[in-house]
Amino acid sequence: MTNKEFFIQTWQSEMQTTLNAIKGIPADKSKWNYRCHAKSRSTAEILSHMLRHAEVLSNATETFIADERTQYHQFGSVEDADAYFEKWASLATEKLQAMDDATWDEKIIDFQVDGASYYQFPMSRLGWMLVFDIVHHRGQLSTYYRQMGVRNPNIYGPTAEDVEAMMTAQSN
Repeated sequence: MTNKEFFIQTWQSEMQTTLNAIKGIPADKSKWNYRCHAKSRSTAEILSHMLRHAEVLSNATETFIADERTQYHQFGSVEDADAYFEKWASLATEKLQAMDDATWDEKIIDFQVDGASYYQFPMSRLGWMLVFDIVHHRGQLSTYYRQMGVRNPNIYGPTAEDVEAMMTAQSN
């Protein structure tokens, strides 16, 4: 298996997990303002930042520019966030599947923030950086759910509620 094939497999798996995390966000948008500290991003800001990574990756496969934006995308609902992410994650997958291994391994990408160049590195490094950053921000969100009054979604295994239910079922 090539690095690109392994990345696509990982990307697809992590994108499904990210969709689970999105669906766990409360429907009540007033709760999306929650932030655990004044310097921390709000739920809405984390969603915008991490979900946009799929669009950045998809676009970079054609333009060879990864242009992150500091202006947050405003989602109207959990369903809007889910649809946006699913669209761009799927497009990124399709474009990566069509890309040859040499481009994945060697093509230099200009990483920009709001159009200002920060650094350059190979496409493969960009892909891995973006997927790891999505995982990182999903982890941040996992500390927000209960504070927003909802249960944690199943991300990498059973939640406390899942374990409690299993224990209750076993004792009956």
